[in-house]
Amino acid sequence: MSLGQFRGILDNSPVVKNLLLINILVFIACLIYGDNLTNILAMHYPTNPEFKPWQLVTHMFTHGGFMHIFFNMYALVTFGGVLENERVLGSKRFAFLYIFSGLGAIFFHLAISAGISYFYTGTVFLSSTMQVSPDAMKAVLQIYYQSLVGASGAIYGLLAAFGYLFPNTPLMFLFLPIPIKAKYLIPLVIIAYDIAFAQVGLDNVAHYAHIGGAIFGFLLVLFWNKTNKKTFY
Repeated sequence: MSLGQFRGILDNSPVVKNLLLINILVFIACLIYGDNLTNILAMHYPTNPEFKPWQLVTHMFTHGGFMHIFFNMYALVTFGGVLENERVLGSKRFAFLYIFSGLGAIFFHLAISAGISYFYTGTVFLSSTMQVSPDAMKAVLQIYYQSLVGASGAIYGLLAAFGYLFPNTPLMFLFLPIPIKAKYLIPLVIIAYDIAFAQVGLDNVAHYAHIGGAIFGFLLVLFWNKTNKKTFY
């Protein structure tokens, strides 16, 4: 994407522009004020004393490092600039899609976390003093002390929406420099990357949040498209 294309998208996409600005300002604020501010904004498990209701929203505008925010914001501008176009979703629906996908992502993640907690302990109300078996200890502590940040859940909602509305558009990702239609590439990323890695737990990425964001984003644009009787290519 050239600088001219970048400016053009921002000039014609006010919601994308404002979301980009908010994310950058929060990122700078967290660099200035350090981990204390990040911890206040990050999402914690609801029974953890660090949890605050506003974290359901603020975690979506908080990032853990430069590469984290760079890739999320690059995807926001790239796909959001298309989706916010008045001939596609328009600004109001695009803003709703973004927030709806982000909230859906965190609720899906929390639901999976609660299910895992119940499986190991018989309760979803975790605490730092509860007694669990050694086999369950790692999973329980990881959930109880989890601290989630990032716009990825909302971004995955945009990816799913784009893949549904523009299925035949060729896309290329940095790690796969071959043009592949969106209807194949986006599900491939979700299935091959997130579902697989969510099962093996080899990294510290909230894969279930990615999956949840994609599900909620897809269902929302499916509903809108069926209601409006529109098809995009």
